[in-house]
Amino acid sequence: MVAPWDNFILLDGGYRIILGQVPGTDFTNPIGPLAYELVSLGMRVQAVPSLVALTYGDLMFLGVTAFLAWIVAWPRMRLVSALGFTIFIGLVVVAVRPLGYAADTTSYAMLYNRYGWVLYTILLVLVLLRPREDAGSRGDLVHGSILGVLIGLSFYCKITYFLVGVGAVVVGLVLDTLPRRRGIGIGAVAGFLAVGMMFWLVFGIRVTGYLGDLATSVGAQGGQQRLSMLANSVFYTLPVTAFTILVLCVLAKTRTRNPDARPKLSLLSVSVAAAYVLGSSVLVSAGNAGEKTDLPALVVIVLLLVGYQATTAPDQPAARRSKPLLLGLIALVVVAVVPIASRDALSIANSVSYHLSHPPRDGQLASEHLRDFTVPANSTWETAYRTANQVPGMLNDGMALLRRHIQPTDTVAVVAMTNPFSFALSLPPARGVPLWWDVDISFDANTHLDAAQVFGSARWVMIPRMVAGQGCCQATVQAMLDLYDPYLSTHYVESERTDSWLLLVRA
Repeated sequence: MVAPWDNFILLDGGYRIILGQVPGTDFTNPIGPLAYELVSLGMRVQAVPSLVALTYGDLMFLGVTAFLAWIVAWPRMRLVSALGFTIFIGLVVVAVRPLGYAADTTSYAMLYNRYGWVLYTILLVLVLLRPREDAGSRGDLVHGSILGVLIGLSFYCKITYFLVGVGAVVVGLVLDTLPRRRGIGIGAVAGFLAVGMMFWLVFGIRVTGYLGDLATSVGAQGGQQRLSMLANSVFYTLPVTAFTILVLCVLAKTRTRNPDARPKLSLLSVSVAAAYVLGSSVLVSAGNAGEKTDLPALVVIVLLLVGYQATTAPDQPAARRSKPLLLGLIALVVVAVVPIASRDALSIANSVSYHLSHPPRDGQLASEHLRDFTVPANSTWETAYRTANQVPGMLNDGMALLRRHIQPTDTVAVVAMTNPFSFALSLPPARGVPLWWDVDISFDANTHLDAAQVFGSARWVMIPRMVAGQGCCQATVQAMLDLYDPYLSTHYVESERTDSWLLLVRA
């Protein structure tokens, strides 16, 4: 893990869940529970849960989404396109890098965004590309059910993908790419309710608790920061916008020269659908972090244009051989699809190559649960509080400090982005503590939890000691101390400190 720290959020979330805690009830989490539930399922198939649980969860999600991608794509595309789309979806699921980052930045950070993009991309194909043949009432129920499942999973993944997914359904109904038939509506409602029932009955997730967590995080987020991210997203998608307009212009010219062609979908409808895909992707990216040109849903624009071109004049060889059209489509693939697919494939290759040439050393992280968590010695990534290659030493120092004082039933809270120690030391996690902290994203001076809720069930509190010029996210720790230091000073006393940590014990 070149960028290690965010992975501890996923591990802590999965660990809390397998010990019986419920997101939105026993701890707050402004991101949907889907990714953390998958990690918890991965942990359940291990004798001793470890980082590999994240990969197991990934593979479970791959099995579901690859199947859905193929079922949705096959009736709407030719074999090569359907197969390529399914492989692309698979790469997006299992790649080991955050979207928008270099291929050698191996990490599962922001894994929920990958899951959200995958669900949204499949949904766009379902609602914006018409099937080649009418599948009848039974087909309506099947595709309606898939639509409901995709919307439901998006809801429990991250709310932004759910919102643009609902918008895509509206666009599909208006354009009539999604038939307004009873079977589809019934199937969609049934699929959505089935997902909701699963999260309630199997995982104990209450919608009210989840929405409450979302409301808290929305109140803490600054509008200026989101506007800046929106502007960046618009800038990075300019090449896709330009080549989309170019291809649409060429298609319009071709349509004018071939007035006898009767496509199933008008060029205006294709333009509206492409504009929604592009605009919604930009909006979603503004709510994420640093994705730049890595917006997987943009592949749907390519599929829309290729599908329209194929049906506009199938018996017009000259139209199919139009060089400007062909060059425009190739350029669109190059700017919208190739960067994601190539970097995702390279991230997997980099991870495998490193694993084969540098097997994990015993004791790199002094925890059986972190036995396969390797941070390359040459990683200079600025992660939370230290440069990445110094994180193992920092965490080992913290674990040694805790082992000198704690009992197996003690609970620990951490004034930091997340808590890496409960999972590492097999401690019972405290209740009420947010899964992760990020100032102006999940909390701020006006929107935050009461100190008694955050620390009320913790016997010990760990505070990372900052080193000037090293690591990111120091502002989050300082903001937490500004808010909670009066409570900590009243209810806790210092037990011991090291170069990396300050340990407090309840007075």
